[in-house]
Amino acid sequence: MEDTKSSVRLVCLVGGDEKLRGQLSLACGSEVRDGKPQSLRDGDLVVLDARNSEIVSGGNPFTVCREIKENPRVGVFLLISPGDRYSREIARFCMANGCLVCDEQGDIQELESLFDSRSPRTKVSLDSLLARLERDLEGNSDRREAAVERMREDDLQDGFLSLLTDAETGLFDGPFATFKLDEEYKRATRFHQPLSLILLDCGIASWPEDASDRSLVLAEVASIFLSECRDIDTLARFTESEFLFLLPGTGVDGATAVARRMLVQLREHQYSVEFELDPVVGLATIPASGISDKREFLERAEACLAAARSGAGEDGLSASCE
Repeated sequence: MEDTKSSVRLVCLVGGDEKLRGQLSLACGSEVRDGKPQSLRDGDLVVLDARNSEIVSGGNPFTVCREIKENPRVGVFLLISPGDRYSREIARFCMANGCLVCDEQGDIQELESLFDSRSPRTKVSLDSLLARLERDLEGNSDRREAAVERMREDDLQDGFLSLLTDAETGLFDGPFATFKLDEEYKRATRFHQPLSLILLDCGIASWPEDASDRSLVLAEVASIFLSECRDIDTLARFTESEFLFLLPGTGVDGATAVARRMLVQLREHQYSVEFELDPVVGLATIPASGISDKREFLERAEACLAAARSGAGEDGLSASCE
């Protein structure tokens, strides 16, 4: 603990009060600066009060976090309220190191996580890792070869996954969604299991012009989807404003419930940036008559989405196209 504390050069609290600053000072063993400094260096630590909608002039906690994390070696934590359902997911998209819960009495919970979670490390070259392995595993050739092979596989996997991900939302991209549609369709038909396909159009007339505002809006939208779906579901940004969801083992009733929750959350969420959206959903589920391949499955969902856009269905959701 002490070694980790000593590695922090500067600790700052942005948007908090004197009580919070005192708790952080005691935990860090050093004085905590009030406000965001002009410059930050590797190893510095910044705590942002995410309960404060505007902690600096013209900036909310999440945009400030993204700005600070342009240097990944600076640690950033967000203070959130108990029961906050969304800030943790948004914080992840904003590259924060973590969140700290601040209770109604103004006490910060689990302060030790400030030091358990290190700032992201810079990527070490493969040559450097190999050299370290040579030192650590010298004299054990079998173990050395196995470790090198695992490391190469991990490096290839990380690079491969980055190619399949939409940079603005962190969800899968359209081409990978098409691949997963084929894979899940074949699996569902082979094992006679239901599979639901949701197409959701956010109905955004225009995205925010500012790049940081656009990124924040997309992060908040993606966080809603992540909170409503399971780990086994496939979430993808299919087009500019359309999102595709594959729900294995889920019939029409379950998929309808998920889709309705998404629509409610999208409409009721208090976004950090003002903009208008009118989300609609098209839903298709197999097995169903008239669907014999993945193309017809997707076309059924697209037809339902078009019906929802035209006002058919109920409350922006259409799942009845044949």
